[in-house]
Amino acid sequence: MVVRDISAQEWKQIAAASPAFMASDMPPLEVPHWLLRPARMIKATFAAPDKAAAWYRDQVSELSPSFTADHDKDPSRQAEWFAAADSRLRWGGDVVGGWYLRGTRFASVQVVACANRIRPTIPCPMH
Repeated sequence: MVVRDISAQEWKQIAAASPAFMASDMPPLEVPHWLLRPARMIKATFAAPDKAAAWYRDQVSELSPSFTADHDKDPSRQAEWFAAADSRLRWGGDVVGGWYLRGTRFASVQVVACANRIRPTIPCPMH
């Protein structure tokens, strides 16, 4: 299989060709595609992995009382998620979490590395 890297300019053209994609707050199919969305959709940025991990923990902890699945509210389970997030962020990976909430809501919390290891040619939206 031959894979061609797409240039930063081509990524910008692809994203611009889909106004619905650019306006949506729904998670994209590929995590690195978040980087194609407008910078205004970014909730926070971090230079250090430990700061990003703390933000992820805070977001999940805030949502936790609304999780529909009791096992997702379990502190030991959450500690495992947070340890995995810490580890992944230290080596430059992305962290993705999603949970059904009371009612018909769904929450997604994602930390996306930039430059991204999977799609290194996607430009960082803050640059």
